[in-house]
Amino acid sequence: MSRTGPTESAGPRTPLHRRLLQGRGLTMAAAAAALALWALAASLSSPFFFPSPLAVGKALIDLTASGVLPQAVAVSYFRILSGWAVGCMVAIPLALVAGRVAIVRRLVEPFFNFFRFVPPIAFLGVAILWFGIGEGSKVAIIIYTSLFTVFMNTMAGAASVDESPSRAALCLGATRRQVLWRVVLPATVPAILVGMRIGMGFSFMSVVAAEMIAANEGVGFLIYNARLFLKTANAFAGILTLGAMGLLADWAFRRLARKLFPRHALPF
Repeated sequence: MSRTGPTESAGPRTPLHRRLLQGRGLTMAAAAAALALWALAASLSSPFFFPSPLAVGKALIDLTASGVLPQAVAVSYFRILSGWAVGCMVAIPLALVAGRVAIVRRLVEPFFNFFRFVPPIAFLGVAILWFGIGEGSKVAIIIYTSLFTVFMNTMAGAASVDESPSRAALCLGATRRQVLWRVVLPATVPAILVGMRIGMGFSFMSVVAAEMIAANEGVGFLIYNARLFLKTANAFAGILTLGAMGLLADWAFRRLARKLFPRHALPF
């Protein structure tokens, strides 16, 4: 009996522990292989065109120690997250209504389908004219970028909700507003989360383009400035920083989504 208890309690934990180790091992192996290929490619090229991992690591340390990189990261994060949040707050309510009310969908869908094919960078000059050279123009571009992605995903999710629960709620005396908030919105949460996640990725792309053209700070400006002064290692350092920023933001978003919506957790 004394041997049965520990064996039974340890049994369920062992497969999970092994799966975690295998997952981390695969990730570390892939990272090591990528670094090895990078070092090999750098050894066959000039440092001016393709710096080595050691040179980029030194650039990261120097930029961090000087305070340039932390300042750039903070500025870019502020622009990305503020523009993305405002875009989501505007897109989600409008998309829920458009997905459920046919006349609203017919009114707004042509405009959204038209403007979502216009690159956000095309509006940068107009945004500077309207909002100035400061933060307003960059945030406006990111709002524009995230708005259409979140809207299209949310509208598609709301329009595809099964009508049976909505009809049952209406028959039981619920108002259309209650049906929207108690039935449609919970069923649309997966589509909203996917749209928000994709919109965040597009926001990173937009902020880099905006900072390269019309900014004097931020990670995009750091990369562009490094190109002007032929500091290729600094440019690679900025590119790696952008990737790390995106991974951190995506990880935080997924953790928050799991806590707020445990029934609709993102599968990856």
